[in-house]
Amino acid sequence: MSPRRRSELFRLAVGLAAVGTLAVNGGRLEEEPADWWLIASIAVTAILALEFPLHINISAKVSVASAVFFAAVLLLPVWQAATLVGGLQAVDIGLAAFRKVRATRQAPPLRAIGINIIFNGGQAYFSALAAGAVLAAGGVSARSGLAGPQDALVLVASAVSLYSVNVFMVALAVALATARSPLELFFETQRLVYVQFASLYLVGALAAFGAVRWPWIPVFSIIPGVLVYHSLKQRIELRQDAMRAMERMADEVDRRDPYTFQHSQRVAIYSHAISRKLGFTAAEIDVVELAAKVHDIGKIRIPDSILLKPAKLSPDERRVMETHSRLGFDILKQFSEYAKVLDLVLTHHERYDGLGYPNGTVGKRLLLIAQVIPVADSLDAMTTARAYRDAKPWDSAMGELRRGAGTQWNPQVVEAALAVLSQEDRAEARAPAPAA
Repeated sequence: MSPRRRSELFRLAVGLAAVGTLAVNGGRLEEEPADWWLIASIAVTAILALEFPLHINISAKVSVASAVFFAAVLLLPVWQAATLVGGLQAVDIGLAAFRKVRATRQAPPLRAIGINIIFNGGQAYFSALAAGAVLAAGGVSARSGLAGPQDALVLVASAVSLYSVNVFMVALAVALATARSPLELFFETQRLVYVQFASLYLVGALAAFGAVRWPWIPVFSIIPGVLVYHSLKQRIELRQDAMRAMERMADEVDRRDPYTFQHSQRVAIYSHAISRKLGFTAAEIDVVELAAKVHDIGKIRIPDSILLKPAKLSPDERRVMETHSRLGFDILKQFSEYAKVLDLVLTHHERYDGLGYPNGTVGKRLLLIAQVIPVADSLDAMTTARAYRDAKPWDSAMGELRRGAGTQWNPQVVEAALAVLSQEDRAEARAPAPAA
């Protein structure tokens, strides 16, 4: 079973488990009368907050809604809070998918959208359920107040449960899709924002205790939440600036050699088209495209005497040149935002038959997502002139891909490339990507 398929099954299982749990325990929703004014206040505030998420990296995002969800757990009975939080999260994912489909005017990937809705709603439901269970076990709620230090510890434990279950489920889904450690992903994505998360939960707790007397308080809790939002936004923008700087550095590597100018941008365009044809998810396409933009960053450490040599390289020079993929890996591993693309950068010169470098890994042992850039990279190399040879005609390069399918390149990836990068699509495919 492919990693992507395992991730889909896990996300579907989480969503169906949440639906099943809700169905079995539906009667508990009526154990205590619903405070509809309070529920409406929480729902309106959460919807407003969910409209302005911040993206930590390619697939992870946070919003001020974290404060609202924690307030809901403190204010409402456990089962009511979990149902409200899960439902709001599912609605938000559905609305986001609708807006994206309408903006792109493409056929909606209904299966992927459905899995995303049910998974995100499910993991939010279980997160709120876990946090509520901790409060119930400790006898703590916003209505009962805090009787002492022990109750404060229960409150903190509840916040940690809400945070950890939520984030770890998402990290596990991503880990299954990328064959990486979920704990590694958990710490990589959250080390940037844990202080802001703690601040959001504090805002949520204060809003919950205030709402016991004034039910409309959750609406106004969004004001301090916005301050935390802007603090978080500044930190994330700094990291995004670093990513843009890295991409510009990769472009400068291409500029060092006039024959490879805009090479990485073209490889990113080809990789994006191939990935879409292969049916990758939007997040997977983003990973491939980002990796393609920086796949040759390691060449910045290759001497000009080798990188710019106007002739074929000697065996010793070739060995030095072949270190660039590992050098790129070493450069990028210092940035958590590039964690997902490290393996793609490291393996972009591996071959399907195992005769590539740096590790000589057989293609069947590589994720499909890691075998797109080798095809796109080779295609651009073949159709770009070098000092010691002319560029191949587009049709000739396509023929080379056909002949190398199953030996140098993954046949499935080659088939996708041939389908979307035909002669008729050449002008569109080779159009330079927008500047970062």
